[in-house]
Amino acid sequence: MEQFLRQVDAELARPCTIVLIGGAALSLGYHSSHATTDMDLWSPSRGPFWTAVEKVKKRDPASVPIERAAIAEPPYNFEDRLVSLELKGLARLSVQIPEAHDLVLLKTARAEAHDLDAVEDIHRTHPLSLETLIERYRETLPQVMGPKSRFKLNFLAVVARLFGEDEALELEKRL
Repeated sequence: MEQFLRQVDAELARPCTIVLIGGAALSLGYHSSHATTDMDLWSPSRGPFWTAVEKVKKRDPASVPIERAAIAEPPYNFEDRLVSLELKGLARLSVQIPEAHDLVLLKTARAEAHDLDAVEDIHRTHPLSLETLIERYRETLPQVMGPKSRFKLNFLAVVARLFGEDEALELEKRL
């Protein structure tokens, strides 16, 4: 992924910023062992970025798949908490990722087994605050597409995984 980003950077004529979410953000920003094969972007980014991506893909069709995330449910104002990645060899491309708690909430929306593994990876390397997660959960809930009850259950599964079943059961009463 880093090599791909360096190749895109080399094709850019002027500075550009992207926001990575999902597995790429986990791998690059939180040193997760969570495997991913693609890169999902939050921000649509400008045309020059996509022109650079197409040039790289033309030279190397097997390069990392990259696309705009079709659906994502981040906490309110998560953009205010983005973290800049310091990746070697980038001159014009700036890469940002969600803050750890925000990334966990993004993963909570789907909460499939590999998402829960990824969340656990983040917590292992960047210990999370339960109170911050609860606050971000409450920020995210009004924006959730689909049943809010499903998102609540997913969130409780994340809490159980990270802080234990007793904590999740206690939190369920508060929510």
